[in-house]
Amino acid sequence: MKKLWILILILIIGAIGFVYFSPSFSRVKPTIKIYTNGYTNLQKPIKIEIKDKIGIKSYRIIAKGNGFEEVISKSANPNLGKDVVVNVKLPKINAKNIQLTVIAIDKSHWHFFKGNRAEKSVILSVDATPPNAVIIDNSYAIGRGGSALVVVQVNDKNLKNTYILVDNKYKFKLIPFVKKGYYAALIAWPFDEKTFDANVVATDYAGNKSVTHIPLYWRTGGIYKLHSHKLKISNNFIQNIAKNVLIKMGMKVPDNPIKIFQMENQTLRKIDEKNISEITGKVYENEINNFYIRRFDPLPGSVKEAGFMDLRHYYYNGQEISTAVHKGIDLAKIEHAKVYASNPGKVVAEKYEGIYGNTLFLYHGLGLYSSYSHLSEFIAQKGQEVHRGEVIARTGSTGGVFGDHLHFGMYVQGVFVNPLEWMDPHWIRLNILNIVKQAKRIINQ
Repeated sequence: MKKLWILILILIIGAIGFVYFSPSFSRVKPTIKIYTNGYTNLQKPIKIEIKDKIGIKSYRIIAKGNGFEEVISKSANPNLGKDVVVNVKLPKINAKNIQLTVIAIDKSHWHFFKGNRAEKSVILSVDATPPNAVIIDNSYAIGRGGSALVVVQVNDKNLKNTYILVDNKYKFKLIPFVKKGYYAALIAWPFDEKTFDANVVATDYAGNKSVTHIPLYWRTGGIYKLHSHKLKISNNFIQNIAKNVLIKMGMKVPDNPIKIFQMENQTLRKIDEKNISEITGKVYENEINNFYIRRFDPLPGSVKEAGFMDLRHYYYNGQEISTAVHKGIDLAKIEHAKVYASNPGKVVAEKYEGIYGNTLFLYHGLGLYSSYSHLSEFIAQKGQEVHRGEVIARTGSTGGVFGDHLHFGMYVQGVFVNPLEWMDPHWIRLNILNIVKQAKRIINQ
């Protein structure tokens, strides 16, 4: 009899041990994850993920709001698996908030074979209205490679992001301007694009989106016309200038003179322009109340040697070996001439930049930068605030150049633009200063 009781006790202990340690009697509840930021426009499905190590036996998803309550998705399929993903579309009910509840039961034999039950709820704010964007004022027209100013008002209580999109690929940051809900931005017509289209894009946290066209006429001809030039490249230039630039940049130098020049003019140029775009692509202000700029005249009394957008064809021993577009203007005076800051700004970089040689970059606000290349000497240093009329550098012949001069460039949020516009006080007044003045008047009414 005693042995029988011992056997029974062993069986009971074994059964308890089996229940306790067996995976089929798991006591771990399913995990539920609802992918949401707390907003919905009742259009985009809500992704729900349910996981359990044993497997999901059933689930229910319930929507509730403003007197409405309904199971909007459910399943009791024994083959649901261990990882269930449901993309559920919410009912279009008239409610400010919707409570979404997910109930899941696993395949565990725990709770007398009923399984473990998990429940999770979230409250979703309903917002089905897209942001409202209004153009307050903008420059009248823009040319290829040119700049323009835009001031807009964007209203949405759940606004997530707003920016200007040019040609469906170039984003320009909008900066809060004067009062809440108003924004300003300098934008550019990238030279590589033959046509131009600009829109204010606004999105909210519920997933609504609005696109508002910016009316800008196209300018053609004059300073926006492309000019073509033929330049002869000598062996002396390749061996003593192009080759040295590659060496200084740590690049492997080819044996062939043509390939040396092509590597400098094409491969290195792309690297330089990528670096410059990163330097000039930042907007430092969180908000602005005004924007004022004077004409740029970095080398007074100089002569223009090369223009913006000049298409250069390079020849070596009578053979065309490369091309390039000149992304600035070249100004020449005397050797090591003083270079001046035409407007207040902050030095954001001063470095050797390949074909551009020693280059200094100034930030003037609202995403606008000026650059000064081929310098023989930096006078202003990185981090320094400079004032109008201050000497910031001296011209030189560093980089891939034929002689002492200043390569002057202008950039808007990383996009190179036509410096001739920013050197013209009439253009600045009509396209920038007047727009700022008129927009502030409208905003402050």
